Amino acid sequence: MNNTKPYYLDQSGWTSNDYYSLHRYLHRMMTHSDRKKAEIESLDTSLMSERTKVLLYCIIKYYHLDEMFGFSNLSSLVDQKPLDERLVLGDHGLKEENVYYKMNVIF
Repeated sequence: MNNTKPYYLDQSGWTSNDYYSLHRYLHRMMTHSDRKKAEIESLDTSLMSERTKVLLYCIIKYYHLDEMFGFSNLSSLVDQKPLDERLVLGDHGLKEENVYYKMNVIF
């Protein structure tokens, strides 16, 4: 059984639904930081793809969780650049102009 966390997986061949699932996992982790603090503190962004880092950045900014940038392991995300290629997470209804669009992530 593979115990690798989804944010460290090789994303070769991933579909928009795979990225949407990753986004939901990261979303739950960050918005439940009171229960997930140990996992958040153990995140190693150097092992993550640019897409994963952008998703984390978007979640933090969209939900006004900027205090997460205070974790030493997440501080580098403050300077995260938008993706060169659009990342489509499926048609899940987030249509308004927001940080996701600025980072080239589309629902």
